[in-house]
Formats: sequence, C-alpha cells, structure tokens
Amino acid sequence: MGPLGLICTAGIISALLVAASDLPHLNYGGQHQGILGEDFVDITPPSPFYGLKTFANLPNVNCLVGESAERDSYDIAILGAPFDTSVTGRPGARFGPAGIRTGSQRIGPDEAWSIYTGENILKSWAKIVDCGDVPMTVLDNRVALKQLDKAHTVVSGRKAHTKPEHRSPRILTLGGDHTTTLPALRSTYQRWGTVSVIHFDSHIDTWDSNVLGGGVSNYAGLNHGTFLHVAHEEGLIRNSSIHAGIRAPVMRAKEDVRNDRRCGFSMIKARDLDRVGINGVIAALKERVKDSLVYISVDIDVLDPAFAPATGTSEPGGWTTRELLTILDGLTGLKVVGADVVEVAPIYDNPGETTVLAAAEVAMSLLTLMVQTPVNTP
Repeated sequence: MGPLGLICTAGIISALLVAASDLPHLNYGGQHQGILGEDFVDITPPSPFYGLKTFANLPNVNCLVGESAERDSYDIAILGAPFDTSVTGRPGARFGPAGIRTGSQRIGPDEAWSIYTGENILKSWAKIVDCGDVPMTVLDNRVALKQLDKAHTVVSGRKAHTKPEHRSPRILTLGGDHTTTLPALRSTYQRWGTVSVIHFDSHIDTWDSNVLGGGVSNYAGLNHGTFLHVAHEEGLIRNSSIHAGIRAPVMRAKEDVRNDRRCGFSMIKARDLDRVGINGVIAALKERVKDSLVYISVDIDVLDPAFAPATGTSEPGGWTTRELLTILDGLTGLKVVGADVVEVAPIYDNPGETTVLAAAEVAMSLLTLMVQTPVNTP
C-alpha cells in the first residue's frame, strides 16, 4: 500500500472512532449506558419458550395434593399419563405427554383464534389448566394404573370453576399407551355414568384378555389391546360405542369381531372414508352415539405413518391429519365429558416433529368440543 493509501485508511479509521465516540455504549455491569437505553430491554413479556412447558402455554396448577389443589378450581384439566409398560409393540409413549406439550408450544391463549370458527377456546367461559403428569411407577403396572385411577378420581372430584354446583371438571388425558384410557373411563363413570366411546384407532382394542396377554398371566391380560374389553366387562361403557379408522388385522378370523360387537362397538374402517366421505363419517359417528354422553379416545396411530410415525404399532393406510381434524371438528354438539390423545412415542418422530404437532392439534380439537358444549353433572 502506497503513502496515499495509508493516508486514506488512517482517515477512515479516524472518522469511525469519532462517530463511535458520539454513540452511547452498551451497559455491562452498570458501567456504561446501553445503545437503546437500559430501560428498553424487557424480560417480562410472555414467550412460548419461557418458563415451565405446559400445554398451549396454559397455567400450571397442582391438581393432586396440597393446599393449592384444594383451593384452585378449573373447568377442564389437562392431565399427563406417562405410562407405556402395557404395549405389545414399540415402547416410548411414557414420553408422550412431554412430546405433545412440545408440539403445542406454538399455541398460546393470546394467539389461539381459529381461522375456521373465529373462536378462541383458551379465552372462553371455561378455565382450562395443565395439571402436569401423574406420578406413576415404571416398575409395576398394577400400582401405576391404581395411581392413575386415584389421580383421575381426585382431579374430577374438584369443584368446577364455572357453575360448581352443577358441574364436575372434565379431563383431557395426554398419554401414555392406550391402557391409560381405562382409568379415565372409570373416573368418567363415577361422575357421569356410562358413556358412548368414540374410539379413533387403527386397532379394535377390544381383544379378550384371555386371547391377548391373559395366556401369560392375569397381570398381562390388561394391556393397550384389551382395555376396551375390560371397560365393557366393568360396565363403564354403553352399547352405542364406535370405532373409527380401523384397518389393522385381527388375531382370530371371526371371534375377535364378534367379541367387539358384544362389547358394544360398531366400526368405521379406514377405507370407508373413500366411499362415504368425511361428511358420511361424521354423520355415522353422530348417529351411533345420538344424545348420550360421549368419551372420545384418539390413538395417534389412526393417522397414516406418513403423518404420525412416532407411535408404537403403526399401520399403513390411515387417515391424513387434515381428515382427522375435520372429522373431529364436525362432532360439534356432542356432549363430550372426557377425552384423550394417546400412543405418542416421540423418540420415533422426525426432526420436524410431525407426530407431536399433529397430536397437539388433535388435543385442541378435543378441547374445542368440550368448550362448545358445556355439560352438567347428572
């Protein structure tokens, strides 16, 4: 570089230093004034990535034990059931509640206005809270399910926030393998009586306990493929129940379907959607349950593995996420007294978190049905 270049460079550096001297400096340790002023930075606004992770950034409430559990009231409780030791396929659903909450991080009470309905269920008459996960042992299924039984009984036994003299809180369970639906149905029966079950799944889950697991032990006879059979035997569900999205093979040529009917279920197979369309499926579901109280259980494997790979017993040929959401949203007007989203095993998801995003949106649709139709306790 020649003399002229050095002079030009020196001049530029000098000009920059003079300009910098006129700027306020960042405040590190209180020694300097910030460029935008020390009062500009605000660490108080809500953020989907701040604090405890709850479903849709809803308030976290201790619903189980202690003074706060007795004091705080709510209309709908979200309850995690981290349990997966009754599966016949891949484990991992114990991490489902945390995964579904992760999938809901983009949702918040201030940004939940539906583009389809114009409603914001998180800013409605209903106080919705996240009760966290139930403490469940991973070492003994019998004890774990009794823990879940008790948790459901306690949470549903609180007074509702709105019209407490007429209502019990309703529960949306985040599973967990599908066995966790049985304690939910027991709790629902205690508060509401028998219910019609709308069961979205690729499997029937009404296998006789002696056929699936019972040949090993009574302990093994209660699992994620027999819980609806057990619910029928316990008198928890009505003979107006229905499956939707079924496509998995059965274990016995005729006996399994015959037992399924005995348990009170009719069936919409996955490919029936191609024949009758979404409106036909919605109409069939509503016609089956009529005006009865309803429990909706959604096994995420009702979706095709292309849309929900993160589950334990995937079956090709399922519904799309959009189809399922449209069907759920079409069930408006039903008296839904309980619901769940189960069998989400995040370890098998892809980097885009396809399954947990879908599961979180399914949960929002279930909450919407509850909010749209308040139900008084009998």
